[in-house]
Amino acid sequence: MNKSVILNASWLAIAAAAFIFGRSTVTTEDEDSNGSSKSNAYRSAAGSPGHGGSRTGSKTGRNTPGGTAKTGVTVNQFLRETDSLVANKLFADLLLEMDASNARGIFDALHQSGRDGIDSGQQMALFLQAWGKLDGPAAMEAVGELGGDFRRRGLAGVSAITGWASVDPEAAKAHLASIENDWEKNMLAHGVVSGLAASDPNAATDFVFQIDAEQRAAIANAGDEIPREGIERFRAYAFDRQLGTIANAQIAQGMTTATSWAEGLPEGAIKASAFDRVAESFAEQDPAGAADWVKSHAGNEYAERAVREVAEELGREDPGEAVRWLSELPEASRNSAIGQSMERWAKKDPVAAGGYLTDMPQSATRDNAVSSYAREVDGSDPQIAAEWAGSIQDEEMRIDTLNAVARSWVRSKPEEARAWLPNSGLPAEQQERILSDADRRDDFRARFRGER
Repeated sequence: MNKSVILNASWLAIAAAAFIFGRSTVTTEDEDSNGSSKSNAYRSAAGSPGHGGSRTGSKTGRNTPGGTAKTGVTVNQFLRETDSLVANKLFADLLLEMDASNARGIFDALHQSGRDGIDSGQQMALFLQAWGKLDGPAAMEAVGELGGDFRRRGLAGVSAITGWASVDPEAAKAHLASIENDWEKNMLAHGVVSGLAASDPNAATDFVFQIDAEQRAAIANAGDEIPREGIERFRAYAFDRQLGTIANAQIAQGMTTATSWAEGLPEGAIKASAFDRVAESFAEQDPAGAADWVKSHAGNEYAERAVREVAEELGREDPGEAVRWLSELPEASRNSAIGQSMERWAKKDPVAAGGYLTDMPQSATRDNAVSSYAREVDGSDPQIAAEWAGSIQDEEMRIDTLNAVARSWVRSKPEEARAWLPNSGLPAEQQERILSDADRRDDFRARFRGER
């Protein structure tokens, strides 16, 4: 196999991993002894596998000696239980009392239930993560025995190596390094990140940067032998998802920990992504605290998305507060976010929003705010909207906003709009286009109604 083919296979592995972990469910097939296939899904939704009623007549009726908890609970009892709460309690007992003597039996019983067409995917994933914590090598060995396509093995392996990496990260990373199959390796890397994030988010961050640096170097050294743009997009997507996993782990430890982590990242797209994720959660929990934190970083490029997150959250309850907060930020930070907040305010209280605009000094920020205000009120009061649009200082924005107001006005009150157009400030060719479009629309409607 030539070098080009090998490289493309490696990058396709990255693409596949990114695609698979971007989905909430992945359907796979597992071959039974007769060669037929039965679908089975690893689902994120909670539920009991016994919803369909008793399983007395199925092949799961046999007891697997190894699949028994010390309390006497068996996998078979769990699978046959039709009450969701009881089933979850039974399964929890299995996991809490699992040890090296019965783990393999539980695995075999859950695996067999999948072959019998019972959806135990969610439970298998939870079990494998617990088994990975208990005995990572044994769990990964069992995963390697699974049949079906690579996605089934990969998703099962991710669960097992996640648990393993949370208690023995160096051993899990060593196992990952020993894997030769690119598809499997890139999928399992996400599990190592998840496990590290749960126990040592800072170590997880370092590991993600290491992986990213290796992939960037490989892309740079590959010359023209790979589809560079597509591969770079997949690399960035996978990296962003891994960084998001770490961000969630940091947030779970508290916003002080999360904000310190985000602040310590190197500047650039990575830091911007982290600030965005942390600011979103922070604003949901404590809008005022998030506003203070983001304000202290406003003016930096990495905080632009975070500014929008906080403004959006503030604006849910009080869009006026969001506009006032944005007005206190450096102009470069507020311009991209103030439009949405002003639109919300104009919709909720146009009088108060207009009063605030009256007192705003001329600036690019005011132009953005006025444009959003005019576009929001043009349906209810097009004349007022036109007056506001005409006050915009930036010529291109003023023309665009006047054009939007004119088109809305000519639909709602055509005679008034036609009388206003000559003095609107719009170029003659735009006025003609607006009227021509309006005439065509009226003609079409008349034809549709059979009036012409």
